[in-house]
Amino acid sequence: MNKLIAFVCIFVLAFNNADAQKSFRLKKLVGKKSNLSSTLPLSVVEIPTGTFIMGDENDTTTVLKKELSKPVLISGFYISQAEITNAQYKEFVYWVRDSIAARTLGGDYVIIESGDTAVNWKLASKINYSDPEIISRLGDLLIDPSKTINNKRAIDPQKLIYLLQGFNYLEAAKKENKNRPPSDFIYKYAVAIYPDTLCWMRDFGYSNNEQMAVGYFSSPKYQNYPVVGVSWNQANAFCDWMTKQKINTYQSKNKLSEGGKCRLPTEAEWAYAASLNQANVNTKKSSSEEEKEGNVTTQGKIFPVYVNDSKKGKAGLYNMADNVSEWMVTSYYEGGENFQNRFNPDIQFGTPESQSKFQRRKVLRGGSWKDSPSMVTTTNRSYEDMDATHSYIGFRVVVNLPE
Repeated sequence: MNKLIAFVCIFVLAFNNADAQKSFRLKKLVGKKSNLSSTLPLSVVEIPTGTFIMGDENDTTTVLKKELSKPVLISGFYISQAEITNAQYKEFVYWVRDSIAARTLGGDYVIIESGDTAVNWKLASKINYSDPEIISRLGDLLIDPSKTINNKRAIDPQKLIYLLQGFNYLEAAKKENKNRPPSDFIYKYAVAIYPDTLCWMRDFGYSNNEQMAVGYFSSPKYQNYPVVGVSWNQANAFCDWMTKQKINTYQSKNKLSEGGKCRLPTEAEWAYAASLNQANVNTKKSSSEEEKEGNVTTQGKIFPVYVNDSKKGKAGLYNMADNVSEWMVTSYYEGGENFQNRFNPDIQFGTPESQSKFQRRKVLRGGSWKDSPSMVTTTNRSYEDMDATHSYIGFRVVVNLPE
């Protein structure tokens, strides 16, 4: 299978010799390396258009179960080899921090053209947050010293807000909305993007996880481990930032075809990629042999591990069955199999503003480091509220590029 590796900052797409024009376009999506040392690039694998059995085809316990397992057609896409890491997500956090700080500082830190204010990134990326003079000018961006452990002024993580905005094509396409103006379908959501580091303490009562709460996201030791404590909304914000600030910006700057998008995978895409990743695995192999195929986890994990710590599966993907469970863009609906289209099936409803618990449920796929062996499988399926954060939930991304 052709693979693509190149990168947009720490975002890498690589290629073997598939479509020459497509490969050239992907190869051009190259930017400078991240200033975070020793970090893994965000590598993706090409998943070709194909058909697979949606549902657990091995589960034939009832006639209904067998009937619900049906062939579906999935368009080709690129999916990240591993889960998004702490370092990769931290670059997003730093970008939000620096952009807010630059606008707060004003002056040479911003550029005003035709009445619009833009960040001067040559200066913003070099803001010295230990400089007392800088700190004194950041005002409301700082947390009250009396509320900190060391009584020092520092950036308030709750003030790191990303404005996620876009166009709701699903709503605009509905017949009842045919005559409404396009502006009615523009959405804007403010998302606090700093991970919930205290999820380690809440997830496991009567357990000593203070060291993970304090150091898992901040320590260089864990920079290539999967980011956790991020909600579905935060994962979407990361994808929106990656799309606009990495992919689209580079396409525009280099006069490439525009329209690339980074997003969470649909459940069908993820399941299809997982099926290819463990294709031809002999079910009679020993458990140790299966581990080498990337089919099931190595037992004995008590925390997440380095994202490339296991053997790659057949499609070149890591940890589809374990390490952390992963957010899907898909909404959770128990009877969805009954009416989903067989061409790129997906169900999406609800928004971050939805009050209904039913509308806020999003699908999770795969097992995690904390699960029992029976749950460590790519067929493991559950759901959480789109604002839920846990120490065993992360995400990987899908990239679509213009043909």
